[in-house]
Amino acid sequence: MTRFIIKILSTFSEKIGVISSLLVLFLILLVSVSVVLRYVFSIGFIWIQDLYIWIHAIFILLGVSYTLKMDNHVRIDLLYRNFNKKKKNLINLIGLIIFGIPLTYLLLVNGLDYFTRSYNVDEGSKESGGLPNIYILKFFIFFLGILLLVEICRQILSYFNKND
Repeated sequence: MTRFIIKILSTFSEKIGVISSLLVLFLILLVSVSVVLRYVFSIGFIWIQDLYIWIHAIFILLGVSYTLKMDNHVRIDLLYRNFNKKKKNLINLIGLIIFGIPLTYLLLVNGLDYFTRSYNVDEGSKESGGLPNIYILKFFIFFLGILLLVEICRQILSYFNKND
């Protein structure tokens, strides 16, 4: 049963990683269109600038949990690189418990509050002609907390499943 749950959580993280990767391609296209419109046709739209800022933020927020899953996050490994696999796994587990879970808690609690306040006042862009409904973007901060919680649970389950 544990392996099945780990497989579902792993597949979910991978799908989010694919979505994040596709957003990078969309961002490149959007910025390219914006540059062509501005410098070739002398046309500028504030909403396009807002949109590529949003897409940039969203692909980073979605990509964080996938990066953690793939173990490609930045780490200072003066000692870590010389450890064997078992010690590395134990250090990763301790790091998840000491740092990952509290960070996830903060993202969930504060992200939800940040989103609901924005939603309740129907917050929009401060720029005239910018995108409305900025609470959509702010929701992804809360969603990052959910994604990290899923990935941290997967990693903790995987650690104990390997050590059975």
